[in-house]
Amino acid sequence: MGLLVLGLLGFGCSSQKVTLPEFGPRFIPANIQKTVLTLSQELKRIAILPLTVELDNLAAMDRIDSLTSLFEEELRKQQRFEVVSVSPANLQRWFGRPRILATESVPANLLGHIKTNLLADGILFVRVHSYRPYPPVSIGWDLKLVTTSTGQSLWSIDETFDSAQADVARAARDYFRSHHTGHIELGDPQADMRSPGLFSRYAAQAATATLPLR
Repeated sequence: MGLLVLGLLGFGCSSQKVTLPEFGPRFIPANIQKTVLTLSQELKRIAILPLTVELDNLAAMDRIDSLTSLFEEELRKQQRFEVVSVSPANLQRWFGRPRILATESVPANLLGHIKTNLLADGILFVRVHSYRPYPPVSIGWDLKLVTTSTGQSLWSIDETFDSAQADVARAARDYFRSHHTGHIELGDPQADMRSPGLFSRYAAQAATATLPLR
């Protein structure tokens, strides 16, 4: 009897497995602001400020270093400009705080200091405003690129990538098939989507791909 119950439970679980149809819309980030369609030749080097997360999102706080690393890797792959990272320690030494939000009151000499000391033509603010590392995985990227000469905003995006949405899941699956293949994925095409690191990497790529062209 016990074996029969277990068998029925196992059958019930397998029957609940959700498959994602191949055909259907793919998610395209839309909450984007651009003041230029192409980047100026003068914008050759940008400084990335330390990534910020919501303090009450303990999962994002715990993974802030890995999120920083994967984001910078995906940004560099876009090959829009040279990238230099500003460490929290340097920011603390220069301005008395390790992280700065684009939405808060930034130090008056931030732009000039970054321009002079890092020879950067622009600054990129990076924030993760939402993060769910368990299935269905979700992450929200809030990015803003400004010039160090005038503080003009060239590009910004504030978008949530939620694998619970079918169009997002399809776009992510397309990305995994192009960038990450292996025996696990062949056995279960949804495996990568359940990985918070791999899904966050897809979302970072999709967000940074909306930068103005060079």
